[in-house]
Amino acid sequence: MNPRPLLLLSLLLSLPAGAQQAAACHYAAWKSGFQGNARTQATCLLRPVGRYARIGQASALPAFLDRHVGEKTTLSRSVVQAYLARQHIAESDLGGALEAPLSRAQGRLASPVARYFLIHDTSYPNFLADPIPAIIDSRDWDFNDFSIRNPARGGGPKGHVYVNRLGESVTVHGFEVANYASKLEKDKPSLTGLFLHVELVQPRSSDPAGGRGNDGVAPDPGFTPAQYERLALLYIAASVRKGHWLIPAFHAVLDTGYANGHDDPQNFSLSAWSESIAHLINIMEPPAGTVSHQ
Repeated sequence: MNPRPLLLLSLLLSLPAGAQQAAACHYAAWKSGFQGNARTQATCLLRPVGRYARIGQASALPAFLDRHVGEKTTLSRSVVQAYLARQHIAESDLGGALEAPLSRAQGRLASPVARYFLIHDTSYPNFLADPIPAIIDSRDWDFNDFSIRNPARGGGPKGHVYVNRLGESVTVHGFEVANYASKLEKDKPSLTGLFLHVELVQPRSSDPAGGRGNDGVAPDPGFTPAQYERLALLYIAASVRKGHWLIPAFHAVLDTGYANGHDDPQNFSLSAWSESIAHLINIMEPPAGTVSHQ
């Protein structure tokens, strides 16, 4: 008897009610990715994430992503570098040098280059029964200071880049490093290197209806405009390094079907992020006949 169906059933039964209803995106191992073209994959991997990893229904991608995901990038490295110089943003804070290659999948004779841009939230700190403080979007909140709360410290898997609520980022592992930060990669180590991991700082508190010490409640809105802008810049930088627009994905959706799967990112506005990407590109390379003042 094949034990795999029983294993999958046990994994599904261990998830919170509601999360069990979500279907995992179909994986095609021979493609080193998921089934379908880039838009089909992104549509599945960007399904909204609710409390306790309840995955919502797929909907149409917002305009920029719908037009560009998986397509060749026409934005040059030099244009992006000129923008970074004007804004005094270091390439080292965006996952590494724009000239550097991206990571490759591990354990393969012809290892494919990274294809997915995985969006996480830190789900930390957890204020438990206390309300989330009103100062989380200000300089006064310690978790916005990477010199105090440096995510590189401590053990366990780490994302490649972290973005605080002020829109500042710090690189823990360059995008050229094959680094795992999902249950899928832990289960299938040969996939490590296909995913670039970005963690958005987001605190949590406990849901009174949940179990003791749970982190079910996220702020709403979940992220700041500055975070969306820096996440957009990271996506642009990584995609320019790839030469194609990467396939974005949410952590919780990627780990659908795994016991104790993650529930991030919570309260993420896909439309706000897509608009931030388009806005930044228009600033970097204005359409013909327009003038950028930034």
